[in-house]
Amino acid sequence: MTTPVASGTLYASVDDLRNVMSGTDSGTGTAAQLTDAQLTLALYAASNRVSVYAGNIYDSSVPDAIPPGILHDITLDLACFWAYKSYLKSKEITAQNPVFIAYRDAMGILQDVRAGKVLLDPVAAPGIGMETGTVINRLPPIFTGRDSNVRVSPVTGVLESDVPYGQWSPRGMGWGDGAGTLYE
Repeated sequence: MTTPVASGTLYASVDDLRNVMSGTDSGTGTAAQLTDAQLTLALYAASNRVSVYAGNIYDSSVPDAIPPGILHDITLDLACFWAYKSYLKSKEITAQNPVFIAYRDAMGILQDVRAGKVLLDPVAAPGIGMETGTVINRLPPIFTGRDSNVRVSPVTGVLESDVPYGQWSPRGMGWGDGAGTLYE
């Protein structure tokens, strides 16, 4: 048996993967029959994708790099797909196959993680609001406060809409008349 040449962090073990694929008949007729080397390659394919979508490698080297539990589950769903691809010798895996459904759902979660819609590290209640997050701002800094068309009303002290300097305002006041605080 040869050892896989891939290297990196695995978010699940070969035993876990084999157990997930075994079913109730000890893996007879399933991808659980693949060699440890083949299952390890499937785990690397899955773990590497998880790391890319998460934007981090969770290698437990520091407390902040301890992998969240969901990475184990997502990795197993993806690795099952890659293992079955090998087991079926690249034959079609239908859209109704539970392995494909789990793969599709795992990829959906990873896409939501990349888009910032899902947190990998939720905290237990009452820690709501203490989650860590990543700001993903794809807009260049091209706007200033003058583009917002708001000011603080000198009468009410609250934000109100305004018009750019030099344009007509229904209140008869523009930015240039000193009628309120200008935001920049």
